[in-house]
Amino acid sequence: MTGSSFVVGEYRLRHMHHKLFHYAHVVVAAQPATTNAVSAGTAPFAWRLDAYGPFAYALDTDTELVEEAVDGVGRALDALPGGAAYFAVVTSIQTSNVDTFPGDVRYAAGHALWRAVGRPRTDTREVSEGRLVFPEFQCRPDPPER
Repeated sequence: MTGSSFVVGEYRLRHMHHKLFHYAHVVVAAQPATTNAVSAGTAPFAWRLDAYGPFAYALDTDTELVEEAVDGVGRALDALPGGAAYFAVVTSIQTSNVDTFPGDVRYAAGHALWRAVGRPRTDTREVSEGRLVFPEFQCRPDPPER
């Protein structure tokens, strides 16, 4: 993702709501394309090797977090004005075992995409039923409960 045609955006969510801390840090690389497309990078959790060393391992929730990040980037792409299209890759997803709730990665991924493409959106942090939501996203239904 270091090629000159990709631009990188990142967003670190740190938000306190009703005594619950929400945390997620997502990095997204994007380049202009003819249609919107989103992919997960080959190692979005590689940061664990730096943090925990050679004994780091995958978690049961990794697949769900990748799906949430890809969905967040897709929603953010759909909300871009003017018919702009991008190919986006989620390159890093950092979470906390106790402070990351459903919706947090989706929220951070969407804002990371907007930063990557140079169209930052208002950072509205609305919580509904304990989940962080994008009130401006009406183009896709929320994924089913897990």
